[in-house]
Amino acid sequence: MSFSKELLDKYAPEADCIQAMKIWKLPDGKESLFPVVCNGGEYFAELKKDGYWYQYEKTEHYDYLFSRNVSANTGILTEKLANVPHIHEALKDLPSGTILIGEIYYPGKTSKDVTKIMGCLAPEAIKRQQSGGLIHYYLHDVIKYNGIDIQNEGAWTRYQVLKAIWNKFNLSQYSYMELADAVLDNIQEFTAAALTAGEEGTVLKKKDAPYVPDKRPAWSSIKIKKMDYVDCICIGFEDATKYYDGKEIQSWQYWEVKEPSFYDCFEEDHCFAGWINPKLLSGNYYYKYTQNCNNTNCRSQLINDDERYYMPVTKGYYYGWKTSMKLGAYDDKGNLIEIGTVSSGLTDELKEAFAKEPEKYLNRVVAIQCMQRNNEEHTLRHGFFKGFRDDKNITDCTLAECFDK
Repeated sequence: MSFSKELLDKYAPEADCIQAMKIWKLPDGKESLFPVVCNGGEYFAELKKDGYWYQYEKTEHYDYLFSRNVSANTGILTEKLANVPHIHEALKDLPSGTILIGEIYYPGKTSKDVTKIMGCLAPEAIKRQQSGGLIHYYLHDVIKYNGIDIQNEGAWTRYQVLKAIWNKFNLSQYSYMELADAVLDNIQEFTAAALTAGEEGTVLKKKDAPYVPDKRPAWSSIKIKKMDYVDCICIGFEDATKYYDGKEIQSWQYWEVKEPSFYDCFEEDHCFAGWINPKLLSGNYYYKYTQNCNNTNCRSQLINDDERYYMPVTKGYYYGWKTSMKLGAYDDKGNLIEIGTVSSGLTDELKEAFAKEPEKYLNRVVAIQCMQRNNEEHTLRHGFFKGFRDDKNITDCTLAECFDK
């Protein structure tokens, strides 16, 4: 659908007012294709924000910010630039004949908060932002620049143009302007991490896919959104992983001290005082060595009483916490079946409480958000703990409810 020249001349002079390209999603039952798409090299991924699509258009004499909704009053896309004068200020120097695509969103908030700004009249929208903070514009596509239409170029080419615009006009100087990161590698892990961190989801864009307004071409762009809540039962807990092998080893605070035995073998070139910093010498151990070793046969040298070697351990292990919750649901015979575990979303306070007072949490209903449900094996993947549901009976948490039949 395109808009008539008569309507555009009346309500948005000089504007193209191009409708949004709709995002496809994997069909139900085809979720197993997601890893194939991620690893094929044909796509790149961007975060999807919990906001609303908006198109900024700069013409020779006008600036517009169109939503994806058709206005009942004008018959063209609803225009809302007056609600966000700070975004207008950031983009006003772009050349005419430019159309950028992005999401208007509030960091740390939801689309409902966006509606409170973009769904009211401009004076009230400005007033609300003065007290609640400026709303953000998250750019992720461009379909026209300086009069050149690039809708038929591939998504990867368009992203490179967008990135060049971002740098040329120094848009990073504005705290409320954001440029989507394009992720090429480890897309599956990136998506899982985004979902477990509470992000809205990701969009996978095929590198050579053109921009097709008001259409949803299969496989051109794929939306991976967070799933609806799954209500499960807390049926137990798991101990923390012991060894720490993360990237923050130089500033890590949690170490376990070990006494070296008489038969510990320290190589000749390792016999010196102080830390090896931060060289991992043997498995998960970081060592402190004897000070005055001149003996080439280090196996036979006694270790002083005041010397130790250390290994880094996880914070949860150090404090004796339970860092994962076991999840269950009832089958049709009334048996409680384990369906997975969740650790993401659990606070340190909960992990400590699980260890000290587990009886307070066992057999309570918990709300879980997950990236994927395996309906055949009755398992959850990449779960995120959202909270307890004391308003629901555990008998209502069934496999039939948790998994689509």
